[in-house]
Amino acid sequence: MVVKVIDVELPPGLRVGYVNGVGDEVPAAIQQLGATLEYIAAEQLAYDDLSGFDVIVTGVRAYERNDALRANNHRLLDYVEAGGTLIVQYNKFEFNAAQYGPYPAQVSRSRVTDEFAQVEALVPDHQVFGFPNEVSDGTWAGWVQERGLYFLGTKDPAYTDLVQLSDSFPSNPGVKRGALVEARYGDGRWLYVGLGLWRQLPAGTPGAYQLLANLLSLR
Repeated sequence: MVVKVIDVELPPGLRVGYVNGVGDEVPAAIQQLGATLEYIAAEQLAYDDLSGFDVIVTGVRAYERNDALRANNHRLLDYVEAGGTLIVQYNKFEFNAAQYGPYPAQVSRSRVTDEFAQVEALVPDHQVFGFPNEVSDGTWAGWVQERGLYFLGTKDPAYTDLVQLSDSFPSNPGVKRGALVEARYGDGRWLYVGLGLWRQLPAGTPGAYQLLANLLSLR
């Protein structure tokens, strides 16, 4: 067994709701950060008051596998409009079957396979890059296998790209956006995360934990 100590901060008392996707280890990482995690069952998603959650996270490819999420996605948008934060992890093309984001957007085939690809912050003063953990070049060091995949492609101007990347492989040229995208909707925030946190967290990548903590802390 390998034990790794990671320097990461998270505001105390965060209550995180999680909507299952195809299965990933992100919930365990959220609990390791010290947040209180609750899986949101189908009945809760359809009928319960969601306002008690500080943030809700949808699992990897959740719009592919979770019927209750597709049927009740409007309730998550209502949650965001009322001031909540919703973090949508990467999805495949099932996401494009309806308008699941607050504004029109399409998942693309865009990805960055080079795990060493430079990541440029497009909105450097955004909270996600500074609180409660300072995002630096070190945040992007030590990633494994890839930076991310199935980035958000064609999208409404209401969405803001927070980062951009360039792959080193000649077969995948050009600057890639859509890896970390935010839309303000009502009083809340909706974010799409194509960055491969689901792969980095089980691998113990320190920067992935720092970034996850910052995403959970958005207000």
